[in-house]
Amino acid sequence: MTAPAKFCTGVLLHNRNTKEDGLVTKVYQNTERGETMYQVAVSIRQDTGEGRHLVSDWAESVLEPSETSDNAISEASDDLP
Repeated sequence: MTAPAKFCTGVLLHNRNTKEDGLVTKVYQNTERGETMYQVAVSIRQDTGEGRHLVSDWAESVLEPSETSDNAISEASDDLP
């Protein structure tokens, strides 16, 4: 049995390992590792939510809620396809 995910899509998270913030676009289970994973969009320009994004997969164990403002969340989500 797997534990429920701590976060949901549309949430801005901070990765403690990479020191990046990313907007969750998908939540899924990695059956090999037995861990909840998050597909996130990470802004290429770290100082803003504007512009192009890279997609990355992050493990739940290294994540925490981002301290970035709510405005950055709405700006980042507006730019996603």
